[in-house]
Amino acid sequence: MVEEKERKLGRLELADYLGEMSRQLKEGRLEAEGRTWTVPDQVEVKLELKEKHGRLQAKLSWRWETLKEYGQASREAVTRWQGSFKEVKIRLAACFKKVQQAAAQGLCPDDRAVMDLVEASQAFQQFSRPEWQGRMQEYLDHLANLERAVAGRRLEEALHELQDLKNCMISCHQEFK
Repeated sequence: MVEEKERKLGRLELADYLGEMSRQLKEGRLEAEGRTWTVPDQVEVKLELKEKHGRLQAKLSWRWETLKEYGQASREAVTRWQGSFKEVKIRLAACFKKVQQAAAQGLCPDDRAVMDLVEASQAFQQFSRPEWQGRMQEYLDHLANLERAVAGRRLEEALHELQDLKNCMISCHQEFK
């Protein structure tokens, strides 16, 4: 469920587009993804406007829960998915932390800890959305490199791959959160 558009617009076209969104927000409804969503009175908003190196950049994002607008069966399915996804994320974070702690002590992570990380990562992949696939594959490639480094007891290489995995997670969070 992602609606992203990247294109060039004329100044007036952009103003019209934003004006239409503004009108819809004021009316308490927003049309997106073939549906009309009810806009609550309070919305989480992030606004950034900055000039840097000769370019002006504006970012505006907002979000609110839409679960109450789903039918009962759909709402239950989403709630189950959210719970399972959260559990997998918690397990993945714990496994990653365990592997990082061993490396921070100057030890090559043990095979079991890395296998737990691989299994948690595979479980996470089952929840990944289509738009995450590129980032997910990059993460899995670094994970495979980590497995080889640990199997060969190459600590420096393992440390490098752990940093790459951490960078993958950070960039994925920034892009898809």
